Amino acid sequence: MSEITDVLVSIDTKTIVDRYGKNCSMANPPIIDFKHVFMIVTQGNVVSGQAGGELDVAATVGDVIRWRECSLSLGFEQSCIFYKFIGNQGNDLISPPSPREAEVTIPVPNPPDPTKPKKQKCSNYFWSCETLKTGRVTYHFQFMVLDRSGNLCGCYQWDPFITIRNH
Repeated sequence: MSEITDVLVSIDTKTIVDRYGKNCSMANPPIIDFKHVFMIVTQGNVVSGQAGGELDVAATVGDVIRWRECSLSLGFEQSCIFYKFIGNQGNDLISPPSPREAEVTIPVPNPPDPTKPKKQKCSNYFWSCETLKTGRVTYHFQFMVLDRSGNLCGCYQWDPFITIRNH
């Protein structure tokens, strides 16, 4: 039976902009050190590297992988948005990842009465692909960092990987 693997990608945007500078090259962003990226999946999908920038995710043929990105400030100071997926090796093992948007209703805190959350409609943005063959996929995600006003602070990339096996 196919499964969905959600990958939460939390990015230390402040450190990245401070260390790599405010570049605006979407076509050729610098590769950052993976120690500024923290990827998390459920324990059952981890091969190695949980909460690091080199997370090796296990998936079975037919599974769906969804990536969601956020800054450590969760958009309060800075936001990050993936804008391009580049496959390095094993491109034929997954369908081409693409950005998706879904409208969802989510609970949000209610400060006057924390025991009764409010509901809010919002857009849920993610990248997804389907696993097609067993093997190992290495790839780059390119992403932009924006300040709280939506101004571009810089474009960057890093290279994680996925292991696909029938487990």
